[in-house]
Amino acid sequence: MEENLNLAPVQSLWIGDKLSKVEQLCIKSFLDAGHEFHLYTYENVANVPEGTNVMNARHIIEEDKIFRFEDGWGKGSVSGFADLFRLLLLKKNGGWWVDMDIICLKPFVIDQELVICTSYESNYGELANNCVIKAPQESDFINYCINELAKSDIKKLPFGAAGPFLFQRVVKEMKLEAFLVPYYYFNPIAWKFVGDLVLGKMSIINKFKEVLRPVFKPKTLSGRVIDRNSFSIHLWNEVWSASGFNKNEIYKPASLFEKIKKRHQIK
Repeated sequence: MEENLNLAPVQSLWIGDKLSKVEQLCIKSFLDAGHEFHLYTYENVANVPEGTNVMNARHIIEEDKIFRFEDGWGKGSVSGFADLFRLLLLKKNGGWWVDMDIICLKPFVIDQELVICTSYESNYGELANNCVIKAPQESDFINYCINELAKSDIKKLPFGAAGPFLFQRVVKEMKLEAFLVPYYYFNPIAWKFVGDLVLGKMSIINKFKEVLRPVFKPKTLSGRVIDRNSFSIHLWNEVWSASGFNKNEIYKPASLFEKIKKRHQIK
């Protein structure tokens, strides 16, 4: 474990009765970096790493408010509920929120009250995302987002409408662009490259192309490279679900996923 620098706790939510290797890795990576990890749950959860602070999610929002997407992208997912949960949690507690597929690379030390992460979205550039956020209690930004969601039936909103798309719109309306941090801070690997760059599913030909990319196409490295400024990587859980990737499977030893599992002793 890193030396504790009086680091702020990180907070997240899990709905279900057990954690996969991805969620275990998420928690363990933050604990190993010196953070407390506050995991909010509605039931007893198996496979929680030792040292995790398990919290009662009912103190934020009642269990009967949980809902899942019924169709479309993210069908069966509780991500819409998690979008709402994080807002209510940060309104009450403030501090850091991370999704359960965020893997810590170094302590989260950023000296500003409001931190809004971004992701690299190819032709759209860098856009606000809600997978990592830091906010003070009763933040104007968080309260604005909550008030916007209150105008609609959140259960009927499409995937992302209560999360990244909401953040992108509110950042513009409140003129909070100064609080956006570069995509490579928290999401250096774009969602579309999870299979190739995280799980090692890239073909030999494409691997050769990636080796040559920094020389011949350096401008196309965005969303493909972790650098020394990166605080975390995002494993993009919804991509795993949509692609049929097994979060408990053992992948190629040289894959980034297996290397990080080994570093944090996730077996």
